[in-house]
Amino acid sequence: MRRQFRVLRRDFEDYWNRPVPPSGDPQAPLLIVGLAPGKQGANRTGRPFVGDASGALLFGVLESLGIQDRVRITNAVKCLPMANHPNAAEVNNCQRFLAAELTTAAVILVLGGIAHRAAVKALGCRQVDFPFAHGAVHHLANCVLIDSYHCSRYNTQTGRLTEAMFRDVVESAARYAGLPILTV
Repeated sequence: MRRQFRVLRRDFEDYWNRPVPPSGDPQAPLLIVGLAPGKQGANRTGRPFVGDASGALLFGVLESLGIQDRVRITNAVKCLPMANHPNAAEVNNCQRFLAAELTTAAVILVLGGIAHRAAVKALGCRQVDFPFAHGAVHHLANCVLIDSYHCSRYNTQTGRLTEAMFRDVVESAARYAGLPILTV
């Protein structure tokens, strides 16, 4: 049984608590696509990945590479999903918004299998031609799509994704996008 929660505006008047728009330069060559707003993160702040553990890792890696101001960040699902995990209807409801966002980036870094499938579908491609795999690089007609495990606390605490693994994928995406990166 899925654990359900709903954040009510009357209970959290200081929360954003509505669809979360993308953040960053609309013309950035690198677009990062996450899953959905987190309850205490983007749903509270109104900015993707701001205010949660996933964002701490993401922004830490972007800053260490010196590209934090040269990327655009969005989510496949725009509103806080029930049980913090979007279902197919929620993903489908947001397809048109994601499709519009994908048109401007030369390189798209997707975080997790759901974001990958949503992006592939929004780009009008077949899933079977572009299977998800951490670190996979897919060359589509108008862009490069790069896969990463989501930088969620679940993935990092279980060791499925380490900070080094994540940094490697983000650095690869930055290089494909032609962004100069800091070397450590």
